[in-house]
Amino acid sequence: MNATEPLRRAARRWPDREAVRDADHTLTFRELEARVNRVACLLGRLGVVRGDRVATSLPNSVAHVVAQLAIVRAGAAWVAINRRLAPPEVAYMLEHSGARALLTDADGASGAPSRLEVLDVSGGDAALERRIAAEPDEAPSTALGEDDVARLRYTSGTTGKPKAAVLTHASALTSLRNLLAELHELTADDVALHVMPLTHASEALLAPTFWRGARTVIASTAEPRALAATIAREQVTTLFLVPTMITALVDAVGGAAGALPSLRTLVYGAAPIAPEALERALVCLGPVLLQIYGMSECPFPITTLRKADHLDARRRGSCGLATAMNEVQVLDPDGAPLPAGEVGQIAVRGPQMMREYWRDPQATAAALVDGWLRSGDLGRFDEDGFLTLVDRTDDVIISGGFNVYPREVELVLEEHTAVAEVAVAAVPHARWGQGVGAWIVLRPGARVTDAELIAFCRVRLAGYKKPVEVRVVPELPRSSTGKLLRRRLRQPE
Repeated sequence: MNATEPLRRAARRWPDREAVRDADHTLTFRELEARVNRVACLLGRLGVVRGDRVATSLPNSVAHVVAQLAIVRAGAAWVAINRRLAPPEVAYMLEHSGARALLTDADGASGAPSRLEVLDVSGGDAALERRIAAEPDEAPSTALGEDDVARLRYTSGTTGKPKAAVLTHASALTSLRNLLAELHELTADDVALHVMPLTHASEALLAPTFWRGARTVIASTAEPRALAATIAREQVTTLFLVPTMITALVDAVGGAAGALPSLRTLVYGAAPIAPEALERALVCLGPVLLQIYGMSECPFPITTLRKADHLDARRRGSCGLATAMNEVQVLDPDGAPLPAGEVGQIAVRGPQMMREYWRDPQATAAALVDGWLRSGDLGRFDEDGFLTLVDRTDDVIISGGFNVYPREVELVLEEHTAVAEVAVAAVPHARWGQGVGAWIVLRPGARVTDAELIAFCRVRLAGYKKPVEVRVVPELPRSSTGKLLRRRLRQPE
């Protein structure tokens, strides 16, 4: 079995059921399977062979879904390029991956390297559409096993140059099995909405949605009011959002309880959610929240905080329990497992994790130690096995010899009524080496002084944890997937 099996299964069991729709195109499972096969066969005719890399640069669309599945079915590894990346970032990924071809649209084709085979698969190239239509609608004969590479997944670059995690078909299938276990309510009657980039976490919901025969709708905009209207119109039951989008959606519907009654499962991850924002979401949307923890090197879900666990105030700050097919440990600096309550580096083991970093043996050796993936995340277990993320190992502030975890300070500042968003990072300090710096986004119309915020922290935190600098900014630097880019806070202005 390979990573495209969910589509093949759906086309066999529900051929005439609507599979995927965007603003301009709708395909049944039979039609989607045929289109994927034809594009895969064309790639083979153009010289793409098993083990090659093929990139996509497409907006969220039916064409995006077809392209990513066709690449994998052709035996190549999918290299997903986010459309929000700058040209130098795109050029780096295409060069570093050694991509053989680029599946894109007219916008993405402009400026592509001349060495690449560039195909406009959006439907805008009539000549190419005729070539695709002439290909057989049966899958190519490429024999794929679970050890073959399905994807090169680039990290978000939150700590430097993006690295490419090599993910096999076994990784994709293990992720699917874990997701199916967590999304046990998902049936053929469900409607899954994609509004976050399909190049990232939202894409993980495609496979379980296809496996269960549910319908996929691709939103044309992420504007919160339009998103709420789409959920209501399409009777959406399932979607993935990052925490900032959850807050925006709740604001868009006025925070009223029962505003989106069709919604049964709201999967979220990629960043922590403020306690107040989580409470508002539960009041407005009901017990629909499902948190998943994962990373580029080990896709979702490593752990899950299930819906019922969100109703327990003791659990809400955690990211839940390890999924069935993953082992998770918290390690001390020497690699020894730590007991419950102690903070250490989170390590993961199982078939879901990456094989290596592409063309980076040094980074691979640092990340994969004795069969365990060192995540770079700090966390702790409670007595019941619930994992709480504390911070990134690179983000810990060492002030006068004491460790300060930025997230702990952020949680305190998020309680202040004037604060909408906050990020904490190290700033130079003449006496202590490093001090705590806080970057604050204020709520509309709010006013507060630096001294007031520092005093607010002083009575809630140890003295060495309170900020020594506070900066009010219009917005926090984030990646295209909503992850805080803390390293940009530390860069000199």
